[in-house]
Amino acid sequence: MSQDNPMSTVFELQQRTLEQSKQAMEQSIEFQKRLNEAMMSNMEGQSDAQQRSLDMMRSAMESYLETIESMVPGSEAGVEQIREAMDEQFAAVEEAQADVQEMTEEGLEEHESMADAYLDALSDQMDMLTEGHEDMESQTLEFLDETEEQLKEFLEQADDQAQEQIERIQEQAEQLREQVGNE
Repeated sequence: MSQDNPMSTVFELQQRTLEQSKQAMEQSIEFQKRLNEAMMSNMEGQSDAQQRSLDMMRSAMESYLETIESMVPGSEAGVEQIREAMDEQFAAVEEAQADVQEMTEEGLEEHESMADAYLDALSDQMDMLTEGHEDMESQTLEFLDETEEQLKEFLEQADDQAQEQIERIQEQAEQLREQVGNE
């Protein structure tokens, strides 16, 4: 059977559709990965900016407390308590920021790992689907070839039988003519 037959065209279109679907899904997941990487990069920059902001705020608070100590006699003990509380609060904020950063990074890494696993599974499934599709195409085309061959043989046999019947009818007509001519 030629490669230009309608069944080959249908199977070729189906094969291209499967391949394009696979590529679209892979591109979608790759886009998500790039988006995650951009988010990670942005988060690192944001974390650095937040740390600089905290450092500036801490420095400003230290300057303020130093000013109070220098201007208000006997304030050293009260200022020291404020300084300790302030240091605890800044440490808690820094720890919370580090925890959020770490959890976010872990979440994004886990998402990327899951996306990779999904892509691998998808690729395996698409490979199996493609193989099955190719097998079905091969079997279908083989069936069509065999059917076409059988039809040709059947037509040849039918032609032979029809030819034999025509010859018999001609013989019978000849015999009838002879009988009619003899009478």
